[in-house]
Amino acid sequence: METTAAVQSMEKNITMVALANVQPSNYNPRKNFDEESLSELAESIRQQGVLQPVGVRPVAEDRFEIVFGERRYRASLMAGLEEIPAIVMEISDETAEEMAVTENLQRKDVTPIEEANAYQRLIDSGRYDVQALVMQFGKNEKYIRTRLKFVSLIPEIARLLEQDEITISVASEICRYGEEIQREVYEKHLCESVQQYNSWRGMKATEVARSIERQYTTDLQRYAFDKTLCLSCPHNTNNMMLFCEGGCGNCANRTCLAEMNATYLTEKAVRLMEERPEVALCQENFNGNEDVMERLTAMGYEVERLNGYAKPYPELSTAPRKEDYETDEAYEEACKDYEQEVDDYVKECEEIRTRSEAGEITLYFRIESKDIVLCYVRNAVHSSTGYNGTTQQTLSPVEKLEKQDKRNKEIALEKTVEDTKKQIQEVDMSERKFGQDEDKMIYFFLLSSLRREHFAEVGIECEETYHYLTDKEKMNIIENLTAKQKAVIRRDYLIANFKNASGSNATASLLLDFAEKHMPEALAEIKNGHNEVYEKRHQRIEEKKAVLLVQEQARQEAEPSDEPQPEAEATAGKETKEEIAA
Repeated sequence: METTAAVQSMEKNITMVALANVQPSNYNPRKNFDEESLSELAESIRQQGVLQPVGVRPVAEDRFEIVFGERRYRASLMAGLEEIPAIVMEISDETAEEMAVTENLQRKDVTPIEEANAYQRLIDSGRYDVQALVMQFGKNEKYIRTRLKFVSLIPEIARLLEQDEITISVASEICRYGEEIQREVYEKHLCESVQQYNSWRGMKATEVARSIERQYTTDLQRYAFDKTLCLSCPHNTNNMMLFCEGGCGNCANRTCLAEMNATYLTEKAVRLMEERPEVALCQENFNGNEDVMERLTAMGYEVERLNGYAKPYPELSTAPRKEDYETDEAYEEACKDYEQEVDDYVKECEEIRTRSEAGEITLYFRIESKDIVLCYVRNAVHSSTGYNGTTQQTLSPVEKLEKQDKRNKEIALEKTVEDTKKQIQEVDMSERKFGQDEDKMIYFFLLSSLRREHFAEVGIECEETYHYLTDKEKMNIIENLTAKQKAVIRRDYLIANFKNASGSNATASLLLDFAEKHMPEALAEIKNGHNEVYEKRHQRIEEKKAVLLVQEQARQEAEPSDEPQPEAEATAGKETKEEIAA
C-alpha cells in the first residue's frame, strides 16, 4: 500500500524545514489543543529541541503541509524556532488523510468526538469498514460502533461531551435518538439555563435512558396498525436498549409513527366505506386526525365535522374461556351472563338500525387519532310531516346519494364562481380592445359602476373620498368617450356586477365567459381544482349506489310473496267459522 511505502521511506527523507514554509492540514482530526500542555512542550523544545520529526508533504514550491505532528509544530512556533526537523513524503491526498487520522487516533488526549469524526472519515473514504478499523486500531467492535454513533450528536450535546459535562455512557444513550428528541433533551434538561430540579446533568446513563424512553417515545401498543416492521426497526426502544420490558416497545421516530398510523387509518376508512356505503365519515373537534381527514378528502370522500357528541356503537365483549375460571360452576355462570349480554347487544343493534332507517339518527364512521369507530348521532329535528301538514316521503339511501351528488356539483360550480370573482379583480384589462362579446354584456349593467380610480380616465377630477357620478356627468362622459374610455367603463361595469355572480345564475355564466377571455389559464386552474374534487366525490357516490342497488335487489328477491297460499286461506276460513260459532 502507498501508506506502508511512505512509512518505510521516512528515515531517508528527514530534513530541516523552515517553520514559515509549513502550514497545518485540514485532515487532522484533532481540533482542540490544550494551551497549558503546549506551553510545557514549548519549554521542553527550548531546552532539548524537537526530538521527533514531524511529517510533511510538499504542496507547492517551498511550501509544505503537515501530515502528522501539528502539536510539535505549534509548540515550536511558541518556542521561537525558525526550523523544525521533518520527514518529507511524496504522498497523495488520500494517503495524507489516512496517515493524519491514524497517527492522531493513537494519541491519548483525543476527545471522543474527534475520534468519532476520524473513524467516520476513514469509513467515508471507502477504504475501511468497521472490521478494518478494529484491526487497524486494536479496539473492539462495540467500542468503534459506539464512537461512530457520536457523529449523530447535535453540536450542543457533542460540546458537552467534549467538555466532560456528560459522560460517554450518557452520550451513548442520547445518540440513539434522532435530532428532534436530542434537541428537546438538551433544551429541557442539559443546557445551563435549565433549573436544577429539571437538570439531567450528573444522572447515571441508565436513569437518562429510562427518562428519555418515558418522556420522548410512544408506546406502540397504543396503535392498531400492523407492527411487524417495527419489530426490527432501530427506532424501536426494544432494539435500542440492552434490557427492555417486552411488549411491542416504544417508538422514537415520531415522523414514521405518524405516517404509519395515518396510512393505516386511511386504508381502514376506505375499506369501511366499501363495506358500508350508507354510513358517512365524520371527525369531532377533539381527538381527531387532520392528516387522515385531508387524505380522504383528496380521494373524494366527504368528512363531516361534528360539533356535538357522537354516541359509540355498542361492542360485544369476548366470550368467557374455561381456563380463566377456577371452577366449572363459575364458568357456567359466566357463560349465562355472556348469553344475556349477547341478547342485549342484538336488541340494541336492532334498535339502532330501526332508528337509522326511520331517520331519527345518523350513523358515522368517526376518525379518531389512532382508530376509526362506528358511532351515531341523534338528528336535531325528525318529522315526516311537512309545514303544510302533508306527509313528506322519506328518501331512500340511493336517492339521498343522488341528491348529495347533485349538491356536490352545485358546490363545485359555486366555488368556481366565487374564486373567479376574486381573481378577476386583479386582472388588468385597461389596455385591451373591447370585444363584441363584451358589447353584449354591457346591456346588463350600468355606467354608475365605474370605479373611482378611473374617474380621471374619463375626465372627472374630484377630491372627495366618496363621489358618485351625477346623471349630467354621465351624459358628458358618454358624449366624448374615446375607445379606450369606453373599454374602461364597460369593463368596470362588468366587474362590478360580477359581484352578484353565484352558483348557476345568469351573472355567473357571464362571469365565466368573461374570465375565459381575459384570464383563461387562471380560470382553467380554478375549474380543474374544483372539478377534480367533484369527480372524485362523484366516483365514490356511484360506487355506493352500485352496492346499495345490489343489496336492494337481493332484499326484494328474498322477501316472500304477498299473495295468500291455499293452506293459509283454508286455515283462515276455519278460524272464521270457529269465531262465528263462539
